[in-house]
Amino acid sequence: MEWNWDLITRHTYIGVSPLLKVVFYAIIFGSLGVGVVWYWKRLQLWRQGQPDAEPLPLKVRLANMLGYALGQKKVPRHRFGAVFHLPLYAGFVMLFIGTTLLAIAEWTEIGTGIFLQEGIWFHKGLYYILYELTLDLFGLGVIFGCLLALYRRHVQKPKSVSLERIDGVAVWLLLLICLNGYALEAARIALERNPEYMNPPRPQYAQVWSFVGYTLAPMFENINVGAYRVWWWFHALSIASWFAILPFTRVRHWFLAPIVAFYKPNYLPNVPSIESIERIEQTGKMGVNSIQEFSRWHLMSLDACMGCGRCERVCPANATGKPLNPKRIVEKLRDAMANGKGDDLTQVISDEELFACTTCGACNNECPVLIEHPTLIMEMRRYRVAEGNLRGTPASTLQRLMTQSNPWGLPLSERMKWAEGLNVPTARENPDFEVLFWVGCAGAYDSRGQQVARAIVKLLQRAGVNFAVLGPEERCTGDTPRRLGEDLLFQELAQQNVQTLEKYKPRRIVTMCPHCLHTLKNEYKAFGAHYEVVHHSQLLAELIQQGRLPRPAPMGNGAVVFHDPCYLARVNRIADAPRAVLQETGAELREPERHADRTFCCGAGGGRMWMDELPHERPGLIRAEELLKTGARTVAVGCPFCMIMVSDSVKQKDDRVPVKDIAEILLERIEAGAVVPESAVGHA
Repeated sequence: MEWNWDLITRHTYIGVSPLLKVVFYAIIFGSLGVGVVWYWKRLQLWRQGQPDAEPLPLKVRLANMLGYALGQKKVPRHRFGAVFHLPLYAGFVMLFIGTTLLAIAEWTEIGTGIFLQEGIWFHKGLYYILYELTLDLFGLGVIFGCLLALYRRHVQKPKSVSLERIDGVAVWLLLLICLNGYALEAARIALERNPEYMNPPRPQYAQVWSFVGYTLAPMFENINVGAYRVWWWFHALSIASWFAILPFTRVRHWFLAPIVAFYKPNYLPNVPSIESIERIEQTGKMGVNSIQEFSRWHLMSLDACMGCGRCERVCPANATGKPLNPKRIVEKLRDAMANGKGDDLTQVISDEELFACTTCGACNNECPVLIEHPTLIMEMRRYRVAEGNLRGTPASTLQRLMTQSNPWGLPLSERMKWAEGLNVPTARENPDFEVLFWVGCAGAYDSRGQQVARAIVKLLQRAGVNFAVLGPEERCTGDTPRRLGEDLLFQELAQQNVQTLEKYKPRRIVTMCPHCLHTLKNEYKAFGAHYEVVHHSQLLAELIQQGRLPRPAPMGNGAVVFHDPCYLARVNRIADAPRAVLQETGAELREPERHADRTFCCGAGGGRMWMDELPHERPGLIRAEELLKTGARTVAVGCPFCMIMVSDSVKQKDDRVPVKDIAEILLERIEAGAVVPESAVGHA
């Protein structure tokens, strides 16, 4: 049978008069107008904030929007969330596009002979076949997603998810709209088959493409136009109601997330921007204590929060019973902004919440809408510190940094004691060095850190690397005061270090501390310092690959598990290099459940290395359990702070399992019998 392509189409507005069509569109546009008014009012709230940092390049902004918002890049990180959210979101987008195209087709037909040429009705033929197949398929995805969302809401009831009643109404209403839509489609198909209402009746080959409605059509073979019209109006009013309540539900993130992703400014990862000393002196204040002092983008991002609780589930402070909940921080700030109660944030967010944060970045790493929780927290921290709200051991640590330029409070004259007997040259003694080894305060003063620094030096010497250290000229990078919120001290230390570095102009800096790496590589750019900074695992992996280090003897003492430091794997995206080094030792590398950029914090970041904690409040204990659960005989680390925290925690759980830096493990295996390769000769 030859198909009549003109019959492969559908009727619209069966039984609806032209006047009622106008009423219908007035209702729809009125419901959309509710959202427009809401967004306009929110725009005024966002504009209270401070101008944002310079925007990212357009192609990066488009990539962010397409990848994170439309492409749902972060959603699959949570399996159940991905299973229901991806079909729900994709289905809604396709149904919205499909409904818009149908409206365009209808208005195009209305315009025929008025301002358009005759014969324009594109909703037919092959286009119609693809249209109906696509919408029926994606509509099922919406129903599937709604059912799973309702299952989570009413059966699972996860504590970390915000379960507001209005959000439940939105999901139920969307499910009703989709189910009703299929029933209406079936009723329309039944009417189109009836010659009493349609002449000529639609042939089967024109209807089968609406496969859901086609399957259900026999159930509605006795329906009449009057009943269909009433049913259609119920469907139309349901849609209008859904759009009207949408801005007041968390579903609004479907529309806000692309905007937030597109306008995300060029901020440093995991930290607030650096205020100049001149500006601080002019304004007489530092940090943020009112909603209006946050940037406009940050205020907009507060409204994009969907209350999914992913940030809460990965927060080490929250996991150990501390008062911090990153989701509640966002919700409190958003409510303060909406209710006009954001003039004094000390009444909204407590000091206990702010200083519980380790700035590990797990929260914003998981956030699907790119909210920067650590930046919000650290902005408020800076104000509290400037007001003298930081007391106890962290305040003493800052005092030691002011007087001795290191958190241990030991004199600069002792900064080279760790290198005794190793013949380590300083930059002053060897100004033609190729690599500057930034030892860091832990490497210089902490007993375990000193052992790691010595291991790194021995490896560099074996590889024939021409290196030097700053020795007494090296000071704390300022990481600790920066994370605690003492920005003036941070800037003072940073400027001193930059002056020293500019004197020697290093081509490359290697450091054993991810916190030093982050500060030197990212934050010193604000002071005009642009250096190539690498972690020691990266340099060691490079030396092995170049054949400048001997092939290590295979490990014979069991499997190794590597604990990823937050500021290495998550903040600076360095996770492969440490594993490459360990694999060269022949070790069986085992992975904890949370690894790479999803690693769990040891608890030392954010200045909490210098805060007193009760044993049961230490995130390191949770991490130790995860690491030991792998059955590994050795725990490897790549951060001196992690070394301290993880060692203490592992010792409490199983004192038979040693904790070692990757450099120590590599050196042990090389010293187990390897010889110096010829490729290393001549590089000294």
